[in-house]
Amino acid sequence: MILTHAFGAALRLVALLSFLAVPARAAEPIFPPAGAVGLVPPPGMAPAKAFAGFEHRSGASIVIVEMPAEAYGQLVTGFTPEALSATGFRAKGGSEGLPVAGGEGRVLRGSQAANGLTYAKWVAVVRGAGGTGLVTVQVPESARRQVPDRAVEAALATIAFRAPGSVDDQIATLPYTVGDRAGFRPVRTLMGNALLLTDGPRDVDPEGTQALVIVAPALGQVPVAPGQEGAFARKALGTIREVRDVVVTDEERSTRDGAVVVHLRGTGKDARSGREVGVIQTIRFADGGYLRVVGLAGADRPEVLARVERIAASVAPRLGRGPAP
Repeated sequence: MILTHAFGAALRLVALLSFLAVPARAAEPIFPPAGAVGLVPPPGMAPAKAFAGFEHRSGASIVIVEMPAEAYGQLVTGFTPEALSATGFRAKGGSEGLPVAGGEGRVLRGSQAANGLTYAKWVAVVRGAGGTGLVTVQVPESARRQVPDRAVEAALATIAFRAPGSVDDQIATLPYTVGDRAGFRPVRTLMGNALLLTDGPRDVDPEGTQALVIVAPALGQVPVAPGQEGAFARKALGTIREVRDVVVTDEERSTRDGAVVVHLRGTGKDARSGREVGVIQTIRFADGGYLRVVGLAGADRPEVLARVERIAASVAPRLGRGPAP
């Protein structure tokens, strides 16, 4: 389901987890821990603390999302200004080729408004020996002098691949632990902070037949007014593009160690096949942020969704690394 529309899913993860990106002028590309995609960042950018990529004190960021090599074809098929406009991205011209050492790529340039700000934005899809990458650069208009276009273009020209770390190595870099995988198989991490698990043998599932779980924290502070956690959770549930006509069938609110936990169960239809699916979501709000666990499975497999609840109950923050359900 989530990997069925790989490009849209990756872009939504970047948007959902927020707008935020290794030392300047490094001689060699810098890679996130256990990551396969890296680059030489623009001057002034440092390793991001909350996601895979780089960040600047001005609010500029470079976010890296890694996917399997076979995802490249799906991404390029939908890599058009029209397709990206649904995410709020306004492209200036069509996609252009992007040289990648030992591989290939495409890049779109444009702008996007979010959170009351306007950002200059670059979106690049790249493929190399280490897999596929989606590299998103966002620079607030007010920071264009601090992170100029020429520096961004130079950084994109240095994108490189290496052999990725093992899934266990990737999981070890996450800001939380998952004590009970409940029979699900971890596929990979996304953006250095989210974890994708599946209930089947395929890493890429074009038909969307395998149950999926995503564990994903917020990037940075996401203030939610007291009493509004349920409304926030319902709105978040509606952002799952792979499922349409979502109906919430049950909502539970509790507190745990001083944090507010909102648990939703619901049903909907797979956006591609129209078949009935079950949806489950747990969000724990704490310290101005949140951590979200989402599970999708066929409506005829309630036992699978029960296993998702076991995962959500077992997630715990690494010491000093933020909230968890």
